[in-house]
Amino acid sequence: MYRTRPDRLGYGEDHSVPEITHLERAGLTDIYARTDDESMRDLFGRIASARHRVNVFGLTRNFYARDHVLPMIEAKARTIPVRMYMMDPTTDSRRDRYRLEPGEAAMENPDRYLREVLRPLVAAEERLADFTERGGGLQVWLYNFPCSFAIEEIDDHYRVMLYGHGKRGTDGPILIFGQDTPYTEYFASQMRWVERLAVEPWEPWTSKGLEVYRAADVIEPVT
Repeated sequence: MYRTRPDRLGYGEDHSVPEITHLERAGLTDIYARTDDESMRDLFGRIASARHRVNVFGLTRNFYARDHVLPMIEAKARTIPVRMYMMDPTTDSRRDRYRLEPGEAAMENPDRYLREVLRPLVAAEERLADFTERGGGLQVWLYNFPCSFAIEEIDDHYRVMLYGHGKRGTDGPILIFGQDTPYTEYFASQMRWVERLAVEPWEPWTSKGLEVYRAADVIEPVT
């Protein structure tokens, strides 16, 4: 008889021991049903203990510019590089994304997103400019193409957030993968792809109009 698994992965019935082994081989180390206090503590703990890099790409969370989060990001960027690749709020892709979210989505208005998220981050990047030469620093990039996920690469671990239809971004599940598995290779390749598109655009993406550019080149920081 099948039994219900007691662990927090919560898949219900445990069909066999190999199923657990498969998850371990996949490198799936944790999962959260949505963004809540528990998942945020996990994120903050990982950022605080990061030793090599923090990279963010995709439909990134609006909380990075909040008063209680931005100082932590700035402190980390004094010692290691922090890179954020965020969707340009003026693009058709972002407007289409918010068409799929409920009316109470917090940052649907691009002016508010610019004012409350991007400008404070660009101002932080400016404050941290001297740390770039020391192996740290913060860089904020914008991209102009569709995206339905977010990836937070913290050292060699990956937090992957899914964005569905008719749901706010904070309602999406968060999957966390450890290092050196075929799954993390996929997410790492996504990060390397956007990084290369930022500094060395190549075909066929350039002729398709895909662009990644520094936010500081198009946004004035808040003063």
